[in-house]
Amino acid sequence: MNKTGMVLLASTVGVLALIVPFSLSLYLAQTQGRDDALTALHDLAEDVLHRADNARLQISDAIDALNNNPAEPPCSPEQLTRMGMLSAAFSHVAGMARLEQDALVCTTLGGQGVPLNLGAPHGNRQYGLQFWSAIELPNLPGQTFSVLGRDGYAALVYPDLAIDLLNRESPVSLAFFSTGQRLILGRRGTIQDEWIDRYQGQPIQFEDAGYFVVIQPSDTGDSAALAAMPSTLVQAQVQRFAYILGPVGLILGILLTGVVVFVARRRLSLSGELEAAIDRDEFFVEYQPIIDLQDGRCVGAEALARWRNEDGALVSPNVFIPLAEANGMIQRITTRAMEIVVRDAAELLRADPQLHIAINLSPDDLHSEGMDTRMKELAASAGMGPASLMFEITERGLMSPDKARGVLLAVRAGGFRVAIDDFGTGHSSLSYLATYELDFLKIDKMFVDTLGTDAPTSLVTFHIIELARSLGLQLIAEGVETEAQRDILRERGVQYAQGWLFGRPMSIQKLGTFIARASQGLRPTAVI
Repeated sequence: MNKTGMVLLASTVGVLALIVPFSLSLYLAQTQGRDDALTALHDLAEDVLHRADNARLQISDAIDALNNNPAEPPCSPEQLTRMGMLSAAFSHVAGMARLEQDALVCTTLGGQGVPLNLGAPHGNRQYGLQFWSAIELPNLPGQTFSVLGRDGYAALVYPDLAIDLLNRESPVSLAFFSTGQRLILGRRGTIQDEWIDRYQGQPIQFEDAGYFVVIQPSDTGDSAALAAMPSTLVQAQVQRFAYILGPVGLILGILLTGVVVFVARRRLSLSGELEAAIDRDEFFVEYQPIIDLQDGRCVGAEALARWRNEDGALVSPNVFIPLAEANGMIQRITTRAMEIVVRDAAELLRADPQLHIAINLSPDDLHSEGMDTRMKELAASAGMGPASLMFEITERGLMSPDKARGVLLAVRAGGFRVAIDDFGTGHSSLSYLATYELDFLKIDKMFVDTLGTDAPTSLVTFHIIELARSLGLQLIAEGVETEAQRDILRERGVQYAQGWLFGRPMSIQKLGTFIARASQGLRPTAVI
């Protein structure tokens, strides 16, 4: 091949090397942008259906709980109080009501008096629930509710509950509708009636009027969720992918750079750092005191895992705990934390068996069959009684009863105590409290913060206190920062509290000094 041919061939290959990858990158950008948009819409529709189903399940549980206590006279103060406690315990319920012959006789939202006739039900839902939409209470003009009820009771929920997933500025539109009458139960943004008319009982996705639209039916088929995104957003996403995939340059250089970047990112990724930190034993434990609100004694502490990396910087637990859970490393961290607690606190707990240290268990820990055995072995190795350790679990860890029940039974049988952490912030259900044997219920800081304010959620705190009292559970309030909060909690009968008012997380040595000063009636925060 002569020089001209070589130049021509080289030029051709060079042009192809540029054009083919670039064209492919544009195609991939178009495909990826559309796929990501549709996936996001599908996920939003599924979230809407999940919230709606979770609300119906909570409502069914609440009605069952009311019917299990039929001795209370209808609409009596006792029954209204009980209904109020239930509405506080269930995050998706705005209020409860007595339902007789398609009429609301009384509600926890006020307006008792003449029954409010609802008319014929607009349809039926799971768990035998009948529903009415766009119901307005006489004492709350301008506010409409969806009403779901059966067996003499009903729950009132806000119509936008299922679709309250995005901030107001989001251009994404959502709707939740009944498939029978095509009745829209909740909507936000631009929703075309023609989109709902195109639904024929199966999942569907299409582009219309400048929108990408996804409609997903519920498992029972009686309702469906719609999510729509402007096409301009999708095109913007496609452009972003094109900007990333477009520059190809020299293929070999890109491949080599990609390999180097991949290896470097993998080595430097936080996930990789976390795994290395576990191997290097970079974790330690701090202890936040728990105070008896009646006499000011320190009765124990919550053990909090901390990570100081190789550079000496502290990594927030809000970062590494979710990361460890997502990557299957949380059990190793929990086990190490227990080992440190036993090492640190053994002497302190043997000297005063009335003290206890609380250790947090993740859902993975709770679903591990060997966890209870490790607890017993560690406590026995340090000569500590099981009552010296308490284990805190979240509501999320109880959502798989078949997995969690065995471990919890073994933990309780071993003499350890158990607390529900962050009660009311997750998928709360009274059935969890009835299913498991528990000792303590912890009031989350988000509820404590509202005490002494005019915030409506401050009433939720009082309902939680009454609920715990009725179930025979002791209470620990988290995040107490002011004397006013402490006084309100004490007046309401809350037994214990923790927070910066009493002491920040500290070393085991400072905890020993803290306990000694508290037992002498001295202000313990002076040692921090």
